Amino acid sequence: MEIVLVRHGQPEWLKNNEYNLNPNLTEKGSLQAEMSSSIFQKNEVDKIWVSPLLRAQQTLEPFKKAGVSEDITVHEWLQEMRDSEEVDLIGKPNNEIEEFFIKRNSKSFEEWLVTNHGEYMKEFSDNIITNLGVSLNELGVVSLDNKYDRLFDLQNNETEKLMIISHAGTMSVLISYFLNMPLYPWTWRKFLPRHAGHTILKSTQISSGHFFRLKEFNNVSFMNSDELKTY
Repeated sequence: MEIVLVRHGQPEWLKNNEYNLNPNLTEKGSLQAEMSSSIFQKNEVDKIWVSPLLRAQQTLEPFKKAGVSEDITVHEWLQEMRDSEEVDLIGKPNNEIEEFFIKRNSKSFEEWLVTNHGEYMKEFSDNIITNLGVSLNELGVVSLDNKYDRLFDLQNNETEKLMIISHAGTMSVLISYFLNMPLYPWTWRKFLPRHAGHTILKSTQISSGHFFRLKEFNNVSFMNSDELKTY
């Protein structure tokens, strides 16, 4: 089984000088999404799961238009983080917004853990992991244990390729889950994917089940310009 993780294209965070928590794609973001979809053939993907947020939905459009998959499901739990401090940025001036993210992203590990964002990340990740487990079970992908690595039973799974179109924070939770790696409030910065890039997880069988390995990370080789390789 392969799981293809795709981040949305570049979003227009600031519109009319106002911070937007549910932005549309920029012109560059739409082009990134087109190129991201271009390497897939019609019906190549069995299922696509996608976040309901506008930037993910607009990234989905070229995949849908190309018929990459006929089975598309919107999952509310694939939404990006929206902690209360980010919500409070709405209506603030640009320089104040920039200062907020610079200050937050430069905190020590200890500060990350005890701040509002650290507390929110726990709730955010727990919600994703709980709902992910339910959705995977419906496919016949069953987590057995994670003592050494996360081991799965795939004997009832018929989905060869699953694509998930979501967000940087969401993807950090998904990658950490499948690879059985520690998840911290700053993990989304460690695994920060490029806009519309591809990260592929591939199942590997051992005697007691399957585990997932990282087959490809942050691939944007399909972009025809370095200017399109944005974060």
